[in-house]
This record gives sequence, structure tokens and C-alpha cells, in this order.
Amino acid sequence: MALQLNPALDVNYLNQVYGDDASIVQIIFEAFLSDSLPRWQGLQTVLEDENLTEAASIVHGIKPSFTMAGLTSIRPKVEELEKAIHAETEINDLIAHYHRISEDVYFMTPILEEEAERLGKL
Repeated sequence: MALQLNPALDVNYLNQVYGDDASIVQIIFEAFLSDSLPRWQGLQTVLEDENLTEAASIVHGIKPSFTMAGLTSIRPKVEELEKAIHAETEINDLIAHYHRISEDVYFMTPILEEEAERLGKL
């Protein structure tokens, strides 16, 4: 039986990859919140410092975690940001792109927090 998850997440992907293993999904959500999210937040400073090498490394490193946590609609936007960084796009445009993605990330963050907490009680 598939897990019942918030439909804002890519439930089909999560059920396909993790099945009904609530503990694994909880671990994935918590890992995103404790590792990937702080790295995403730190990306703004790296961009503002115009350290494109570090920015590219951060984005490349956390890109898979968006898919793994069921945030598959955000992943292509992160890939676009990575390409723009590699293309050395104007820094203000990169920061604006980062902020547009961040709106989605911060909208989804409480959903991941609630689901991780709920799954921990199952």
C-alpha cells in the first residue's frame, strides 16, 4: 500500500522509489531539511560574493536531493540555475533566478517538515 503524502510533493515518484517505507521517506525529508536546505540558503551569499566556482559546486551537489525529496518540479529550475552559473550569466540575474527558486523551496519546506514529523509517528 502506497504512503499517503501531501499532494504538493511528487507522490507518484516517492511511492515508486520508496514504496510504503515511511522510515526511509522520513529520513530523506529530514536529510533534505538538515543538509540540502542550509546549503541552498548559503548559496545566496556565495552568489553575492560572485564565487561562481563554489556556487556551481553547491548547486551540483544538492541538485539530486530535490528529486529524492519529491520536489521534482523544482529540480529543472535548479538545473537551469546550474547552467546559468556555468555560462557566467550576469550575477544579478543569477541572484534573481536563485530567489525565484527559493520561493518554491520555502513554500515546500513546511510541507517537508510536517510530513517528516508525521511519518516519524507511524
